[in-house]
Amino acid sequence: MRVSAEGILYPKDAKASLLPFSIAKLKSDKVVEIPHAAWSRCKADLDRAFSSVSGAKPSRIFVLGPLHNGPIGTQEKVYAPEDGKLCGSDWEITLSVPEALKNLVEVSDDICSEEQSLEIAAPYLSLLFPSVPVCHLLATGSCREVKNVAFIIGQDFPNSLVFISNNRETCCAGMWKEAFV
Repeated sequence: MRVSAEGILYPKDAKASLLPFSIAKLKSDKVVEIPHAAWSRCKADLDRAFSSVSGAKPSRIFVLGPLHNGPIGTQEKVYAPEDGKLCGSDWEITLSVPEALKNLVEVSDDICSEEQSLEIAAPYLSLLFPSVPVCHLLATGSCREVKNVAFIIGQDFPNSLVFISNNRETCCAGMWKEAFV
């Protein structure tokens, strides 16, 4: 998957700019809501969210977000980018869809590259969890597979961290939040 928002929604030296952010004690929450907006609007909220999990030792990370753009027919599918690396100017994360989810998601770098929910979080993930594989999943609000995916994440990946990229004003990832309630 290629980066598409670097230098626009977050700085090119994103990871380097994170080094001074404060480290807080780990909260017990497995699911953490992170802002779905440009750093210029939400950097302090991102710092707080990622500080809350900075001491965690997850075996896998899930970043779940809304699918705003996509071809006709995307409403009933959950999408993930190809397995591989996502690299910014000063950060890198490993993308990997676990086997338990492969039959529930459609892999498409083209569709996933249009959504920046992972790019906004990636510099933090690279800094805090450099060797932990990340599964980025996108869906529309009407996608029924979201509940099945959330069930499998909760059941099969108990040592994971789940980040839901959501805009609090529009609740664009409300389907993911509801699936984890």
